[in-house]
Amino acid sequence: MTRREFSQPPASRLSLCGLSLVNFFLAEVVGVIIPFLSDFLRQNSWSYERIGVVAAAAGFGTLIFQTPAGLIADRVTSRRLLLGVVSILLGACYTIIPKVADHHFLVIFLVFISGMCAAFFAPLLATLALSLVSRVHLDRTMGINQGWNHAGNIAAALVSLAVVSLASIDTVFYVMGAVSLLAAATLLLIRSRELNPDLSREKTGPERAANQVVLGTDPTLSGLLREPAVRTLILCVGLFHLANAPVMPMVALYLKSLGGKDSQVAMVVLLAQSVMVPVAYLAGIYCTNWGRKVVFSVAFLVLPLRIFLYAITVEPRLLLAIQLLDGIGAGIYGVVIALICSDMTRGREGFNTLMGLAETAHAAGGAAGPLMQGFLIQDLGFPQAFIFFSAVAALGAFIFITRMPETRTLSRAQL
Repeated sequence: MTRREFSQPPASRLSLCGLSLVNFFLAEVVGVIIPFLSDFLRQNSWSYERIGVVAAAAGFGTLIFQTPAGLIADRVTSRRLLLGVVSILLGACYTIIPKVADHHFLVIFLVFISGMCAAFFAPLLATLALSLVSRVHLDRTMGINQGWNHAGNIAAALVSLAVVSLASIDTVFYVMGAVSLLAAATLLLIRSRELNPDLSREKTGPERAANQVVLGTDPTLSGLLREPAVRTLILCVGLFHLANAPVMPMVALYLKSLGGKDSQVAMVVLLAQSVMVPVAYLAGIYCTNWGRKVVFSVAFLVLPLRIFLYAITVEPRLLLAIQLLDGIGAGIYGVVIALICSDMTRGREGFNTLMGLAETAHAAGGAAGPLMQGFLIQDLGFPQAFIFFSAVAALGAFIFITRMPETRTLSRAQL
């Protein structure tokens, strides 16, 4: 532990509450919109291929801007302002979509811009947390914040369920626009004087020697990419999201093809998120007790099983039951990825840069998966598409378990 961490005063309850609320509202902005967007476009006579292109556009926007977002987050000082701006811009994009649903290229462009804005969320939220609480308390704080994030998804699903029951499906997009304004407003609760940027870009400290077994000391983009553990992490994250990203919109479309209702589309998100809240909190605890790899391996193993079960199910209620398993993988991922990046950059700069790299892999999978989804469904059908993505998930799990080292190289006693 560095002297800086010993002397860092605890963040106030107001700032921690503000950070939790930002996670809550930003989750509402993006948490349920893609399944409803797919359904909305299908109701407006879009083909499955074009719907897949739209879903991929968000992923490509995130992919292109994810690494720059991490680099920018490492260098800017007005992180709250930047997060507020991209939140409002993302909400505005979705608010416009119902008005231009017949203009295919414009819808694709707006979704692309929304993906670009979303690229900033993960690194900025993680660095705000790290700047408030230091690395010593990051595991528990990330568990709490991700719990609030998933609670936001639950709230978004419940609001969306009420909206589609009482009004038309396009009303969901206007609600998301309003929530983006709330997310920006709650950033003001985080006291700027309590944000210590030095805690997310440490340059010295006794931890560095202990980390030499796994890591180097070069915090630059090229330096990070030379490290085997970083390359393994990026590959596995990419495969995880190549398999996972298309599944939720696929399940929503599959439900509708089997005669499911709009309310069941909302349940696709609601059921998974109800599991993610406790899983995220427990992940923060068990990452401390068991290490990062064991906890993350659970997420990697559950994913191929879950996707395969979709392939052999034709009953809407069973599809929804299987969707509960989504809460395990997604609940773990949001917590563990930030902790691994923190481990890998302890004692040096580059936390946000590494977060940007990991989220770039996330976005690459998030772009390629939905793009492939539309063509696979159209040409092969839903069961075969699920089997394909299950195989991709199994490959990611195998590589992670056999090649990824444990990054928590320091024991709690050493901290």
